[in-house]
Amino acid sequence: MAFRKRSYEETVDSILSQITKGVVNERHIYDQFQTRYKIQNTPVKEIVKVDGVVEGASYTFSSGEDYRQAEEFLEWLPDGEKPDERTLFFVNYTIGEPRGITDVNPGSVMRTIVEAVGREIDFLYEQLNFVYEAGFIDTASGSSLDLVASLLGVERKSADPASGLVTFGRNTDPGEINIDQETHIHEERPSYTLKNSPVKQVLKIEGNLEGEAHTFEQGVDYALSSNRINWLPEGRRPDAGSTFYVDYVTFEQITVPAGTRVSTYARRTEESKVFVTTEEGVLKRTPQGRWEAIIPVMADSPGRAGNVLAGSLVVMPQPLVGVEYVVNRGDILTGVDAENDEELRDRAKHALEVAGKATFSSLESAVKGVEGVTSVLIEDMPGGVLGVVRIIVQGGDPENIERVITDTRAAGIRVEFTRPRIVNLDIDLTVDLNKGVNPTAIQRQVEAEVRSYLSSLDISNDIIYNRVVNCVFGVEGVYDIIELTINAYREGAEESVTSTRQNIKIRADEIALVRDVGVLVRPFEERGR
Repeated sequence: MAFRKRSYEETVDSILSQITKGVVNERHIYDQFQTRYKIQNTPVKEIVKVDGVVEGASYTFSSGEDYRQAEEFLEWLPDGEKPDERTLFFVNYTIGEPRGITDVNPGSVMRTIVEAVGREIDFLYEQLNFVYEAGFIDTASGSSLDLVASLLGVERKSADPASGLVTFGRNTDPGEINIDQETHIHEERPSYTLKNSPVKQVLKIEGNLEGEAHTFEQGVDYALSSNRINWLPEGRRPDAGSTFYVDYVTFEQITVPAGTRVSTYARRTEESKVFVTTEEGVLKRTPQGRWEAIIPVMADSPGRAGNVLAGSLVVMPQPLVGVEYVVNRGDILTGVDAENDEELRDRAKHALEVAGKATFSSLESAVKGVEGVTSVLIEDMPGGVLGVVRIIVQGGDPENIERVITDTRAAGIRVEFTRPRIVNLDIDLTVDLNKGVNPTAIQRQVEAEVRSYLSSLDISNDIIYNRVVNCVFGVEGVYDIIELTINAYREGAEESVTSTRQNIKIRADEIALVRDVGVLVRPFEERGR
């Protein structure tokens, strides 16, 4: 029998009926070949209520339409509703014996006591209902859903932090260090590496030539290449097995240690996005004359909230000696939020299809299960070629995706794995505000709502102009939209697509990614100027 949560009103009514009127919830099992059921306690004065289950749902039957009382029997009527076969139904009825307690009006002692007890029983029913629903994939949530999904071998995908590259650098040469009498033994090798780098210039090389002290000449006997001394074929060299000494000038080595923190600029510290270097790096001279080190970084907090656009990471909370600037020259948009309940529930429902390896759904479900995958689109017979399926995937490690495709695809089917083409979006907004609202707060909320909608778009999803409008008007304090322009920039295309009213179409092999949302607000006081 399925659990049925009773409402507070049902609980109180049942208790009061039991105390003042008669019998509550007398149980009977319905049999389609039996129309009359004997009431257990007699004499029966009146059948008050009959509850049961019809088509799997709770149902209260109507006297005179579904059943009637025939003295000490309940009789089901031919044309009325009847309980499901072999399910319990409950009969509430009064009996002819007098009861000592009759006052159940609001405010009476008995009703007050019963209502207090009813509240506690109602709370218990809520807990029981939560436990009951936690056992089904359609109603479980949170950790309960994790346990249900684990029975099918499906685990919730965790949030992944954004990761990318950041450049540390300086525009001027570092400080100089003089190295005197660095010792090397001439073993008749054509080149020798100096022990300190990076080397600016060699001042002098001294050694023995034919048993006598000699100073070797740069450009004639040797040449400096990066941090190496190269002996020239036509030049003179120290005696074999003898020691030679090198005086040179090296630049101070500037190291960026692993664990260095960089962040975006924000007026309030808690609003900045922080990234941490995952490797150590050393500044080296670039062909442009600057000194730079390109180092991988990872967001301090997981999820899309850590994604940043190019040029956003420009702050070193604890500046490094010798480093003049830091910047990310490319977008870092690889952060992925943890899988929500609906996404996990959908994957769990398709777990058996994955095992079957015979449908597009199984292939899609398997690829969605790869860590970091945010969107999947499958095209059958691209270009009209039989036996070929194209799967377009955003996010995730390519090697893991290829492995899952190989393990899941049906025999004889060739699966082409590609990445979607990127359509970058820039939004320009000007809004009027209501009186008495905080312009800065509204500006941030509008940007957050627009970014939230655009970030939720999957592969091939169009940008719906009115959805953007609804996001703006959904922010309390916005009076009107003065201007709304959406600019779409396709990779490799020279011209952009601009919309001030229409939707922007996204092709099947494309995905739209929000890049910049510029919001201008006009306070109430500035209207009409």
